[in-house]
Amino acid sequence: MSEKIKLARYRNTSYFVRYDADGASRQYTWNGSKNGKPEIKEVPREVADWLAMSSICFDKGELVIIDDNDTTTEIKDGISELEAYENNTHTQEEIEKILTGNINKMKAELKKITVDSEKQFVIEVASSFKDDLTKGKLDFLAEWMGVDSSILFA
Repeated sequence: MSEKIKLARYRNTSYFVRYDADGASRQYTWNGSKNGKPEIKEVPREVADWLAMSSICFDKGELVIIDDNDTTTEIKDGISELEAYENNTHTQEEIEKILTGNINKMKAELKKITVDSEKQFVIEVASSFKDDLTKGKLDFLAEWMGVDSSILFA
């Protein structure tokens, strides 16, 4: 029996992977996080290895390896853009903490995010408590997204 690796989808949109091996095709689908709870699926080790070597789903933070052991460390070592992976994989709780913290720390953390879908996830999380954010934070979020602050949450 193949070793299983837990992969999570932190963003609130769905994601799927089609894995072809030995003439068979298998599809794995993550529906996305709901109410801050990530969607977690177990996949065979060879699928996780294939994703690390042949796709950008880890580099772009689309999927997150959630276990921390020797096997997952090996897989993470195979991720070509490990820094991008770490900067673009945030849970809803982590984003809320960034947004409600110090504005300078918030700016520094958000500037590390390079993937548009992660940026959109940040804005979706921010929209749930936008009335509690200062004007400075809202203006920065709008500038960061490249939109006018009046349409940021439209």
